[in-house]
Amino acid sequence: MPKIVDHEQRRTDIARAAATIIATRGIDAVTMVGIGEAAGMTTGAVTHYFEDKEQVILAALRWADGAMQARAARAFEQEKDVVSIALAALPHDAESRVEWLVWAVFSDRATRSETLMVEQRQRDEDWHALALSVLSDLAKKGHLDPNIDIDIEASIAVALIDGIGFHAAWDPGTWPEERQRRALEQYLDRFAPRPGLRD
Repeated sequence: MPKIVDHEQRRTDIARAAATIIATRGIDAVTMVGIGEAAGMTTGAVTHYFEDKEQVILAALRWADGAMQARAARAFEQEKDVVSIALAALPHDAESRVEWLVWAVFSDRATRSETLMVEQRQRDEDWHALALSVLSDLAKKGHLDPNIDIDIEASIAVALIDGIGFHAAWDPGTWPEERQRRALEQYLDRFAPRPGLRD
């Protein structure tokens, strides 16, 4: 009986392998051969799913950002408190640090690539939409000043998470999870009482 291959999982494994190389050795170290070795596949298997290195690199960005957004979205759906939602997106272990380091590399390269800039803007819009959903929920519960511009507040929240995330990815010793939590709590102390999603 022929072996059943999960093609979507194969694509994910390749993207994750490329992301790990980008995060640990830099984007210039990415080769199709190296990706195959990191993913435990032949180079031919990699080229079966991706035509060239640029496609794999883009897939790595989408994998990294998708993983971060999925954790934050799950925390929101599970009705966790706002700090926990933000922490779910931030780097707190080896894999989430890889995700953030990949995001940092692409943020830099996007300034010199219109293709990556378009992709980066889409990722930013997705994060803004998630932050807007969380803040709109808080507003309905009466936790936000009605005079606050929620759209601007969502942009501030995303910028804060970006800043903490980049620092925590580069310097986890200085920015452990507890420091990330305290920074988020201090930001949220502007709202009184500190908001939960379903209070």
